[in-house]
Amino acid sequence: MKAFIVLCVFIGAAVAQQASQPIPYAFNYAAATEDGGNSARQESGDGAGRVSGSYSVNDIEGHARTVEYVADEGGFRATIRTNEPGTANINPADVTMDSSADAGAVSYSLGTASTSTRVISPSTGRPGVRYVLVPVTDPRARGYY
Repeated sequence: MKAFIVLCVFIGAAVAQQASQPIPYAFNYAAATEDGGNSARQESGDGAGRVSGSYSVNDIEGHARTVEYVADEGGFRATIRTNEPGTANINPADVTMDSSADAGAVSYSLGTASTSTRVISPSTGRPGVRYVLVPVTDPRARGYY
């Protein structure tokens, strides 16, 4: 009976140790958006807390944003490549921003961008709708989530 209990303890310890081992993962997707653009994401983790990945968003007007990121012992670091209007080559915190947009009409104040240009639809030449990607916690997203 004592041998059975000792054997159960050893088996339980082995199962608990196996269950606590980190598991590497990887995933990706690509999808069309409701407005005619597309988005994609890929990410992988080594199971020890190091993660790398990227995501991209493209709209029907030809604006594109690609974010490549790494999260590891050194923290979170991202590189953003975009041609979105109103962006410029700036490097706040641990983010590198590479913009090919014309930054002539943009003014920066305390890390925020503002512009007085109007968004014109390329197909009709009339003022159009501009989609802005914001986090769920942003006040502009209130009512959408």
